[in-house]
Amino acid sequence: MWYVIQARSGEEEEIKNYIEHTVEPEVCRIILPLYEDVWRKGGIGHISIKKLFPGYLFVDTEDPDEVYRRIKSVPHFTRLLATEEKDKNKTFLAIDKEDEEFIKELTDEGLMHVSYIRRTKSGRIEKIKGPLSRFANKIVKLDVPHRRAIVEADIFGKHRRIKYALWTDDDPPLVWFEGKTGSKDVSLPAKSYDIGIHEGDKVIDETGTYADMVFTVKRVDPARRLIQAEGQFFGTTVRVELKADNVKNESYKLNKSLWLPVREAVSIS
Repeated sequence: MWYVIQARSGEEEEIKNYIEHTVEPEVCRIILPLYEDVWRKGGIGHISIKKLFPGYLFVDTEDPDEVYRRIKSVPHFTRLLATEEKDKNKTFLAIDKEDEEFIKELTDEGLMHVSYIRRTKSGRIEKIKGPLSRFANKIVKLDVPHRRAIVEADIFGKHRRIKYALWTDDDPPLVWFEGKTGSKDVSLPAKSYDIGIHEGDKVIDETGTYADMVFTVKRVDPARRLIQAEGQFFGTTVRVELKADNVKNESYKLNKSLWLPVREAVSIS
């Protein structure tokens, strides 16, 4: 079940790292939900990673008493939410299963992506993709120019407002909104189909969508010219999919004479 750890805002990552280094992964898993926020520059959207519930982390464990015993030495500002019984023993509070499922619906591997939205000229919502699509009937405020929607939902025992970041056709294309180009992946020999990016490379998205965030390449799909990459934010691994033609390979900065933008280094028809 999921339990709640409360910490001072801004120190969630420190607590997460501490627990992960002192408690075995089979005892518990620490979840720090993140979300993609959108800010505009030059009229188009850019993405930054932020904490979804500042001041809170979640513990997925079957033994909350053992977790509490292990983290008692964490600084005093951290506590596992619990109630104290008459015999002074503590009963740790698990979040409702509905709340747990709600968070899982919001996030993909701990990250809440932006939601794509398209409206007609009259202002009617024509299409929604992403986490907002599941809660479209609960939107209480829609502010497309500022790339945000506000949804009201009952979570953690209270009626709360949750912000969803928006993406539109005016913003740079995002891979996961474009759909698959084929029914299955194509596997080709790396030597005959090298697009200049390899597993382990450090890359930056040149479209500016992720500002200057650096990602590590985990998988390359040469046929579709896509890469899957990871970055560390607030102690959490964030996974994204990027177009190879839109990234700069930072690994080549070790030898600047070798560096060329991907689209110049190789041409594949």
